[in-house]
Amino acid sequence: MKFSEDSELAVKYLRQAIPTMMQHHIVPNPINYTLWYSYYSNVYPELNKQLEHTIERYQTCPVEVSESLFLQHIGQTNDEDQSQNEAYQRALSVMVNNLSDSINETSDQASGFSAALQLDIEALEKHELNDEISPLIDSLSANANAICDANDAFNNKLVDAQKEIRALKEELDKSREEANTDPLTGLSNRRVLESIYNNFVTEAGDESDLSIIIMDIDKFKVFNDTHGHLLGDQILKYVGSLLKDLCPNGIKPVRFGGEEFAIVCPTKNLDTSQNIAEKIRAKLESVPFTNKKTGDKIPPVTASFGVAKRKCQENLSSLIERADKALYLAKDNGRNQVQLAM
Repeated sequence: MKFSEDSELAVKYLRQAIPTMMQHHIVPNPINYTLWYSYYSNVYPELNKQLEHTIERYQTCPVEVSESLFLQHIGQTNDEDQSQNEAYQRALSVMVNNLSDSINETSDQASGFSAALQLDIEALEKHELNDEISPLIDSLSANANAICDANDAFNNKLVDAQKEIRALKEELDKSREEANTDPLTGLSNRRVLESIYNNFVTEAGDESDLSIIIMDIDKFKVFNDTHGHLLGDQILKYVGSLLKDLCPNGIKPVRFGGEEFAIVCPTKNLDTSQNIAEKIRAKLESVPFTNKKTGDKIPPVTASFGVAKRKCQENLSSLIERADKALYLAKDNGRNQVQLAM
């Protein structure tokens, strides 16, 4: 993608995009956020034409059309683009929260002014007034009542808007969670690992311990070929559950993809991380499985591990590369073991 706006422009475009999605009943998911943000930033003129044509034809933007337009005009993103998307979503979240607070404040103030005005009118009506003032008071009372009625109607609209904003915020939170979660295992994905690593380095500094464990299920392709991908998926789900159970607080397991997993260990030295890996390895090799369809007993699966401790000023790619080399050494030495990176 080719967005280069500053934060003020980003919020401006998001403020324009959200009402458009609501007006046309467009699901507020990340793809549609990006499409309509792109529309108002006008970075893809041809996309704008097709979006306008879609709205004219359907009075909305169907899911399959959104996905097609996204892939056609925006496509896959690199790491820099992904960071930018996350920044836009954060800006959207801030904007939604501010808008919600603003509506609450406006509604409270309007209700207060309306109630105070009504009390003043009632107080005036209790006094004896001469013939010249009385019509004016009657007119003022009528106008005040009209203002109060209009304010009540306005407050009702604010309540409806508040509901839409809450729904939008919930959808935003949900989409962000889904974007960070592997759907099969329920573990976080690599984006979360990168975020944890970057935040830790920023906050704790270069001198603080941080280790990473790379784990790969042994001969998983052979397992899938032998027992089928459905059972293979069940093994991956079990591994995800096992990692959640065995990783202490503060230790974050993620799925890298396929049969490969990573565990980021902030504040942990090499020995502690090695012990965590060894505990997972031993537990995994001790659990037999059963094919529920056939009743056949399946031997336990095993995994190999590479563990690396971050060096001073080392970036994440280098750390993962060293852990990977240790993992390959574990594979070469017979699998089902833990190796430490040099």
